[in-house]
Amino acid sequence: MIAPYLRVVPENRSALRFFTICARNFLPGAQILCDSVRRAHPGAVFTVYLCDRDMGYDAEALGMDIEPLEALGIPALERMIRTYNITELCTAIKPYCFLREFARGPEAGTEAGAAEQSPHVVYLDPDIELFSPLVEVAEALDAGASAVLTPHVLKPAERAEFADDHFLRYGIYNLGFIALRATEAVADVVRWWARRMVDQCIIDLPQGIFVDQKWMDLLPAFLDGVHVLRHPGYNVAYWNLHERRIHGPDTALQCNGQPLRFVHYSGIILEDVEQLSRHSSMFYVSNSFGYGPLVRRYRARLTAPENRRLRQLPYAFFWNGAGDSNAHTPGGGGAPAWRRPDSFLFARQAFSLEQYLGYLSAEAREIESQRATEAALTPRGRREAFEFTCYCAVCGGRHPMVTSFMYSCATDAEGNPIPNWREHIACRSCGLPNRVRASVHLFLQEFDPAPDSRIYITEQKTALYTLLSGRFSRLTGSEYFGNRVPKGAMFDGVRNENFEALSFQSESFDYLLSFDVLEHVPHPERAFAEAFRVLEPGGSLIFSVPAHLDRYPSTIRAELAPDGQIVHHLPAEIHGNPVDEKGGALCFRHFGWDVMDMLREAGFRRPFLYHYWSREFGYFGPGQALFVAEKPR
Repeated sequence: MIAPYLRVVPENRSALRFFTICARNFLPGAQILCDSVRRAHPGAVFTVYLCDRDMGYDAEALGMDIEPLEALGIPALERMIRTYNITELCTAIKPYCFLREFARGPEAGTEAGAAEQSPHVVYLDPDIELFSPLVEVAEALDAGASAVLTPHVLKPAERAEFADDHFLRYGIYNLGFIALRATEAVADVVRWWARRMVDQCIIDLPQGIFVDQKWMDLLPAFLDGVHVLRHPGYNVAYWNLHERRIHGPDTALQCNGQPLRFVHYSGIILEDVEQLSRHSSMFYVSNSFGYGPLVRRYRARLTAPENRRLRQLPYAFFWNGAGDSNAHTPGGGGAPAWRRPDSFLFARQAFSLEQYLGYLSAEAREIESQRATEAALTPRGRREAFEFTCYCAVCGGRHPMVTSFMYSCATDAEGNPIPNWREHIACRSCGLPNRVRASVHLFLQEFDPAPDSRIYITEQKTALYTLLSGRFSRLTGSEYFGNRVPKGAMFDGVRNENFEALSFQSESFDYLLSFDVLEHVPHPERAFAEAFRVLEPGGSLIFSVPAHLDRYPSTIRAELAPDGQIVHHLPAEIHGNPVDEKGGALCFRHFGWDVMDMLREAGFRRPFLYHYWSREFGYFGPGQALFVAEKPR
């Protein structure tokens, strides 16, 4: 049976577009929300903005449009990531999501029968579930409302668990829901909101700030036509259960005699079968006036076996959100359970040449500023080595960075040499250059390997191997001695391995690391196939190579002919080789984006690269990248 009020929405309404924000581990909740939106509003556009790294899940399998954090173009994003905890950052990016949705316009999608007008945009927290169309929201916006808000409570709560004074501290309106009309006046206020969120989206109750929520108390003062929706079927949650009663059959649920529009499962405890929310000590499944059975059903879907892996994904930004108490937990004492990152590197992801080129276009001013920073550090009119101080994430402290003009291959507009930044910013403490420090930094940051992880690295006679061997008890390294030493055998304590034909058994490693080695392999496609074979399902190949990120095909400098002869297409380029310091190692190619095709052909899923730049860590130069490919589970 279809609930009768499902057909009340006018046929000539404007489009309603929906979005939510979540980290990777709450994608199952976002999927439940998405399914409920599509049932209530067939054909509506629904977008998930990922406040996390764009990896560790299969977007196609989830069936949702998932936008990466970098798509929002937030100028201060790196600082916000380093400053905020997960709750604060998820709420801080909300106005930027609205601006992106406004900019998309009606052509991005409309509901069936919707008029071709500027869409109305609705935000919903990812722990919400719709039970019927948001009729009153669509009607209010179509009638000229600039915004629609829902208050926490609809009448005085003098003796309730969450009394009136709570809402003076936390905000009058719950920002788990807000709907905005796409007009220039609204966009102006949203831009003000976005500016405040850069450094004032904090949980500081003594100062009267609770993330983005308290700021919206000002909205009726800044905009004409703010509609406060006093409908009991909206935003039913633990804070207003004292005044809400859910009743009726599943096909036509009501709240206080009105259609139930949506329930907000804020603070749900997945492990507890009786308590409804970690924020409430009064209401349980058995005394929640019809709310409890909905929580039980929601909890069962969220904890289904197919969602277990997603829910266990760690936050990408070194946040520890496992605790049940944090600064916005009522009665929690205001002690944050979050751990701030000490050395976070903001690295963008790119899955395709088009995506990378789009970044170059969108961030032209930022890139120009980066080049200016590098130029300001570079002495003019001389070629001696120079130093500047940066934080070394490998050593864990600030150290001088030694930089030289060795192998400089470019000059500025005045003819001054530009350092080879990729190779020649070496930490005076650990000795590791730019590309190696950044690669280790991202490996430790993004993958959080355990001390006993099974790691293979394609080097052994290096400072990097020595450093990593002190951190990882099951690290295996090797060099390539050719046919002088049997495959897998030891020579002077160093293992001999040919990347094109490794001696290891299949599924031997959790991670395979290779930093500037694959350009010396004549047939990299064979090396990728071997990497795929020796990795455990779910394991990752993480590597750096000289690459031209602005072009698709690789530049082939030399090839190995079937008869064993080397055919040179360009002048021979020789790199350093720890096992042959005099002869070095021939570079066969500089990679292009066709490397992604090779990885996919080897079996890897959705390969991508991290591209990065940082003054703080001394990761300079254009086109700095680390490639990542995961073996499907």
